[in-house]
Amino acid sequence: MINRRLALGLIATATTIGASRIAFAKEKQHLNGKSLLGEKFKKNGKHKIHTTGKKVDVFAEVSNGKVTSVNAAGMQVKKVRSRQKLAETGPSIILASTQLAQADSYYYGYWVYDDLTDYYFWFPAEYVIIDSSWIDYVG
Repeated sequence: MINRRLALGLIATATTIGASRIAFAKEKQHLNGKSLLGEKFKKNGKHKIHTTGKKVDVFAEVSNGKVTSVNAAGMQVKKVRSRQKLAETGPSIILASTQLAQADSYYYGYWVYDDLTDYYFWFPAEYVIIDSSWIDYVG
């Protein structure tokens, strides 16, 4: 007969292993925010730039030619920066570069995420307001 401690230990182990698989299964999408925004960066206001897989619209708030925020209903957003150019061409093509840019050159992204997918909307430095709130991207 299996004692209670052994049974609880097996359940806890199975739960931990199952949860770790879920955590690693998260999909990442790197999108070129500049190309998604297009000429709308010249017009102040809230502009739709993407629709997620869960049919949630992602909006960029533009003020005086700068993206001041990105938001999506029911999803969390963080500001990240990277020295790597992770989204270079169109929104469906990901070019992950291993070459480092110049030492002081960063690309700035809004990380929009839920429990299944991470979306990164990358912008060149001249499209965002740079302050101390940007955290380093860890891929």
